[in-house]
Formats: sequence, structure tokens, C-alpha cells
Amino acid sequence: MKTKPIGIRFNQGEYDLISDYARREGETFSEVVRKGAICYVSPDHFKGYRSLAQLASSAEVDDMELLFGQFLDDFVHAHDKRSLIEEEPEWKGDPGRWRYDFAAAAHKLSHDNDIAVPRWVLKDEYVAETPYYAFGTTNPEFQAYLRETTPREYQWHNLFLGENVLSRA
Repeated sequence: MKTKPIGIRFNQGEYDLISDYARREGETFSEVVRKGAICYVSPDHFKGYRSLAQLASSAEVDDMELLFGQFLDDFVHAHDKRSLIEEEPEWKGDPGRWRYDFAAAAHKLSHDNDIAVPRWVLKDEYVAETPYYAFGTTNPEFQAYLRETTPREYQWHNLFLGENVLSRA
């Protein structure tokens, strides 16, 4: 890669601080300055946040509950939240109910964070054919409670999981 040299002036204290850091990390002065600039203009770049699409394409469904929880934690801290939900997931295997959970979560997180709802979320294939109630309950009173308290975005996807469905986010 050919780059155009750019002169950046640092005072002696800044230069020493960056040089010491580069030496400790085994990097060049230029690498440290480049990474610092990237972190400034793209704060999420080096944090390893994974989008819903990345989770779907790389993770086993058995691991999804833990990974989805991590996604929600990362979403809270991400600067570019839109990038974590905008791409439609392509599943590695049969996602089971996770297909609907991802869509409902992206739908709700979009509304909660003033982000345009991604188009993929509104496709019919992301609406469960039959209602799913938390814990697979068949208790009519509990089902009624879940219908009343579940956020509308989850209801739209035919999921009834209660009011604290995204309490981590």
C-alpha cells in the first residue's frame, strides 16, 4: 500500500509518550499514530463488536444465547449502533426461533435508538407463524400478561416475551 506522507507535529512530551507506548507494545511510532487516528474517527473499529449478521453466519445455534447477550452488551457501548443491525443475517445452519429474535431485537433497538428500521426486519419470513410465549407457557393468564407487557416490536414478530426482553440493552 502506497501512502502519502503527512507531517504531524508533536511537542516533545507527546512524542515521548507515543514513543514509549510504541516501544512497550512492539509497534512503530507510525503504527501507534495510525491506530490512534482510526480510533478517533471510528471509535468501534478495534473493539471487536460483532453485528447480528456476523453472529448468524459464524456461531452455532447452541452458543447463541450467550453470544446474543454479549451482542446486547456491545450494542449499548457502540458508537455506530446502526452498523450492528443493518445487515440481514445469513444463517450458518437452521436458526430455529433465533431468526425471529434477531429481527425483533433489531426492530426494538432501532426504535429505542432513533435508527431507521432495517428493511430486512420487516420481511414476512421474520414473523413467527405461530405465537411464541416466554418459557413455552401454555398458562392462559400468563399468556395474557405477556401479550399486554411485551414491546410492540416483539409482538409484531409474534413473540411474547414480556417487558424486560431487552433489559441488557
